[in-house]
Amino acid sequence: MKTVVVLLCCLQLALCQGDPKDSKEVNYKKYIGEQVYNLPFKTRVSEPFVVGQTIHAVGTLNEKPTRVDFNFHKGAAKDADLPLHFSIRFNEGLLGSGKLVYNTYENGNWSENEQRISNPFKAGEEFDLRVRILENKFQVFANRKEVGTFEQRLPLDGIDHVSIRGDLFKLRLFHYGGRIFPNPYMAVAELLPGKRLDISALPTGKRVNINLYRENKEYALQISLRYGEGAIVRNAMTNNVWGKEEREGTFPLTKGEIFDVTIINEEFSYQIFVNGKRFTTFAHRGSPRDVKTLEIDGDVEIHTVTINDAPGI
Repeated sequence: MKTVVVLLCCLQLALCQGDPKDSKEVNYKKYIGEQVYNLPFKTRVSEPFVVGQTIHAVGTLNEKPTRVDFNFHKGAAKDADLPLHFSIRFNEGLLGSGKLVYNTYENGNWSENEQRISNPFKAGEEFDLRVRILENKFQVFANRKEVGTFEQRLPLDGIDHVSIRGDLFKLRLFHYGGRIFPNPYMAVAELLPGKRLDISALPTGKRVNINLYRENKEYALQISLRYGEGAIVRNAMTNNVWGKEEREGTFPLTKGEIFDVTIINEEFSYQIFVNGKRFTTFAHRGSPRDVKTLEIDGDVEIHTVTINDAPGI
């Protein structure tokens, strides 16, 4: 009798999972909101910026760039105040290495306190610029690494436009969102097939866990970013018993750098992307429709968490 019950359970699980071989690999956008933007770029901000938000831009620099400016505006006028002016200047620095320059513009005058730091961006390559709003400060990340924290000299109130202009070949992402998240962070997250979960965060220690739970808080999927081991470990539970860990793959993460993890739920498996690149596939060990809750914990500072549709491209 026990043998029959076990066989029936195995058959039910197989029917839920289907055969991963029947699924075809689908290409997805690296980021939500990714598209080709007109240059120079200027957009109205629909809601006021608040502490905890990250403003994120990704594009490609020209082969011979001189300058790219990233501005927060108070108003649409040409001479509007700029609570943040962040400039990538390739015509400054030793042997043309360039500088990143922070300044503000108020009442028709530039501040005399212009701050300069070294420039990590390279001509002709992709740039990833993120500005996180903290209490009275702007925290700036260039290609995922923190490059500086700058004092907010003007209040955030009234910022209603953002512009990006200069020697860009392409701008393919502009996005803002996020808040100050608790740790651990838990939220309702019905990640159905055809949906994607995107997480951006800054690791602060040895381990970060991303947990997707079923209704009874059984793990449908755990992704454990283990900086101490140099491994991204995947696992899940069946009948509240852990299955076999999956550890294959290199470790594409670096301590102290922002990571982006995307989990896309397909009928037969989860597609897992790390920093925009397909990392692995994790076959469902239960129904693909049973995820109810998300939890993120460990040594981490969470920046953004979103769930959206995941159309292929």
